[in-house]
Amino acid sequence: MRLLKTSLIAIVLSIPLFSFHSLANAQSSIEKAFIAKSRLSSSIWKKHDPSSNIVVDHSAWDAFLSKYTGKNTQGINLVSYGGVSTADKKSLQQYLNALQATDVTKLNRNEQYAFWLNLYNASTVNLGIKNFPLSSILDIKSNPLDLKGPFNDNVAKVNGKKLTLDTIESGIVRPIWNDPRLHYAFNCAAISCPNLGSKAYKGTKINAQLNAAAKAYVNDPRGIRISNGKITASKIYFWYSGDFGKDEKAVLAHIKKFASPKLKSGLEGKTKIDSYEYDWALNKR
Repeated sequence: MRLLKTSLIAIVLSIPLFSFHSLANAQSSIEKAFIAKSRLSSSIWKKHDPSSNIVVDHSAWDAFLSKYTGKNTQGINLVSYGGVSTADKKSLQQYLNALQATDVTKLNRNEQYAFWLNLYNASTVNLGIKNFPLSSILDIKSNPLDLKGPFNDNVAKVNGKKLTLDTIESGIVRPIWNDPRLHYAFNCAAISCPNLGSKAYKGTKINAQLNAAAKAYVNDPRGIRISNGKITASKIYFWYSGDFGKDEKAVLAHIKKFASPKLKSGLEGKTKIDSYEYDWALNKR
């Protein structure tokens, strides 16, 4: 998902940025420049079969999530990256291999949606396992000057196309589905990211699962919180602001759709977000 480590942009931020209201806004804007644009990576991904009854088997991913994830006292779903057995590492890789052997063009759209979300999340977890111990997913670098961590590295090959995490998210899912709820389903292995689901996404349940993920994040302090009348939001709403609406007022209108009555009441009359934050620490258990 997602971009460069906060500590690595300190040098850039040492340059005067007088056009910004605050250092935090300057930092967020620089980070946003590294976000992949929503642009279809290949015309092959437009192909699908509306009449298809093929159901992709995600049971291995379900079993992994059940065994190696659990929520902390703050409700954040954490992963036991360092506790995965050799046998289960092999099973996870076999699951990823099976996904990559799937002809995704023969699936219906809902099955495809679930397929890409699970491929992204399982691939990210697999990276965390292979490189553990680490304090952040962004510590995985292809070279010393790598600012985006593993998000631009090839992690899969589907229908003959090599794919990075960014390609899955911004080169396939974002342009095809144009659905802001997808941002609540992709998990980039960071504390501030929406929770890694406790179950695999399923084509037959995708809309209900996406709505549940949206509600969970919006009503969590990592998503939105109000203190002394000021709104602090996840940087996801800034980095991908165009996916949620044309301005902060539209972003807040999106958030209200999933907000609890208490949060919705606190957002009434608000048209701007005062600050954004994000914690890239690994979601390790």
